[in-house]
Amino acid sequence: MNTVAASSELREDAELVIEVLSEKEDIALDYTADSISWLDAYIDEHRAKLNDGDKSVLREKLGAFLGESIRHNFGGRWVKDSDGDWMIVFEGERQASPFDIISEHLDHHASLTQAFEHLPDLMVQRHN
Repeated sequence: MNTVAASSELREDAELVIEVLSEKEDIALDYTADSISWLDAYIDEHRAKLNDGDKSVLREKLGAFLGESIRHNFGGRWVKDSDGDWMIVFEGERQASPFDIISEHLDHHASLTQAFEHLPDLMVQRHN
């Protein structure tokens, strides 16, 4: 599978998150900061019930949603790094890891809202 096809699957996963949660929770999600804040609170509310398998699936699906939200708000493109992990890469070789941000939120209660708002400060220099 080529990179373009795979990044298309990430966009499809993000759309699936919007579709499922919008219907299930009667909320109109999109790729805005307001939707990230809603997702932050939603995860906080359900975190205690999540097992490792749930977290793994959520990391995959919500990571794609967060990545697409980053792309819609800050630009960038999906790229696999040398370890095979998907990143959002920006001009100037800066990058963000939406899957790591979601993991931090799921495992350590790190604020998803703050991470999104301060993303330009959190982007790291890309190492080839």
